[in-house]
Amino acid sequence: AEFLGSRISRYSDENTNNLDKTLVEMMRMILRILIIISSVFVIIRIFTGKPLTTLLAGLGIGGLAVALAAQDTLKNFFGSIMIMTDKPFNIGERIVAEGFDGVIEAIGFRSTRMRTLTGHQVIIPNDKMALSSIENIGRRPTIRRLTNITITYDTSPEKIEQALTIIRGILDNHEGMPDDLPPRVYFSEFNPDSLNILVLYWYSPPDYWKFMEFSEKVNLQIMKDFNQEGIKFAFPSTTTYLEQAEGQSLRLDLSRESREWEKGDK
Repeated sequence: AEFLGSRISRYSDENTNNLDKTLVEMMRMILRILIIISSVFVIIRIFTGKPLTTLLAGLGIGGLAVALAAQDTLKNFFGSIMIMTDKPFNIGERIVAEGFDGVIEAIGFRSTRMRTLTGHQVIIPNDKMALSSIENIGRRPTIRRLTNITITYDTSPEKIEQALTIIRGILDNHEGMPDDLPPRVYFSEFNPDSLNILVLYWYSPPDYWKFMEFSEKVNLQIMKDFNQEGIKFAFPSTTTYLEQAEGQSLRLDLSRESREWEKGDK
């Protein structure tokens, strides 16, 4: 069984075939079980001398009792069958399931092993995996970035248009741009403390670290061009406007110690 399983595994590793590793693991497990069951029947027949039909009939009642006692194991077994046939993920793909984000390491008859991004190994029963909503990150065709660039309220309309032109120029026909997903840049919102520029772009192929390197280049170029053109980035701030009726005192409490500033009558 191990010899045949190893040959199948080596065959699946070749780039010239379509046999995926998940199916290989299933075949290896089924092969082991069939050989074990066959060996048990042969040994029992040798020691008892009874024909195979008699042994199968005797195992019927015992098999029912075992099945009732092993309901959870059977659930996991059928869960693994559903995973193998439906293929919501394969070994080596990154998924999010049951609240965990990681890469699939192995799919067994009872459970699926996942290596999280923090390095921990998570083992999830296959009956839960078969019923879970699974986000397969490993199969995404692109990586999308959505970010908001905020500038100050004292920016003139001309400068806002200039800011949009700068960002659109940086992202024009950019590295990794899919033909059907050009970048999007809009003056989108009047925030409470800033003017908002919405930036959207997609990167392909979905190599996360190359995407991060490209995003870093975009950020640095935006900062350089904005500084050169005198376009100021906004940061969270609060401006308080105080109106005082003539002839009345104004008192501001700035701390627990009641620092007071009092303006007397004019």
